[in-house]
Amino acid sequence: MYQLTADQHLSAQEIMARSGANNFCLFLFSAHPERAGVRFICNYGMSRPVAQGYTRSLWRQDPFLHCQRWPTDKPTPLLLERGQLETKNDPHSAYWHFINGVGYRDIIAAIHPFSADTFLVGGLMRQEGDGPCRRIVSDDTLDAMNTFTAAAANAIMANWLSPLICTTPEKDNGDRPPALTPREQQVVNALARGYSNKQIAAQLSLSEYTIENHFKRLFKKFGVNNRTALLSATGVIAL
Repeated sequence: MYQLTADQHLSAQEIMARSGANNFCLFLFSAHPERAGVRFICNYGMSRPVAQGYTRSLWRQDPFLHCQRWPTDKPTPLLLERGQLETKNDPHSAYWHFINGVGYRDIIAAIHPFSADTFLVGGLMRQEGDGPCRRIVSDDTLDAMNTFTAAAANAIMANWLSPLICTTPEKDNGDRPPALTPREQQVVNALARGYSNKQIAAQLSLSEYTIENHFKRLFKKFGVNNRTALLSATGVIAL
């Protein structure tokens, strides 16, 4: 299950503080008949009984989730507030009755689709009697909720996809020759010019004994037993 980062938690709390809301939640919603339901990612200020009641059954009556505005072929993000949905003779009266009973007044929902039947929903609510009595609905709050939920949806999608598209580099399968160190490259280059051990030692200011040891290690490293095979294995062309 995706978990918000510390910065995302801080952003959510800042939105609550600036708007005067006292409830904030973010949850996944599936409308697929075989796996319909909701699952909270984060939840600030909502009591456990309310959260449990919503998760178990109330979401089925939630007009924010079932507002009949979803195009089946290409769902688009929605930004809604309570005043847009509550009407007389409302078929979702059970939902509004519950919401009013727990004191919720202003509600904003930002809904971002992952597919035709899977969505990320950000909710911001003001509960009556908590804090200053002012509406949370404003252009700034709506923009903030929309931006936050969109960013969270992108982060969740990236988190889900990364295991599918990020692969571990393949280990060396033996087809690629071992890499030469800078000193080994100098020795092999001198060999390619036809230099003897004595000449190579003089060119590199090393002893002949050291050059002999370099060749022993190179033969072992490349699995060869003579200088001609070493040049072939390293891909260095004799001059």
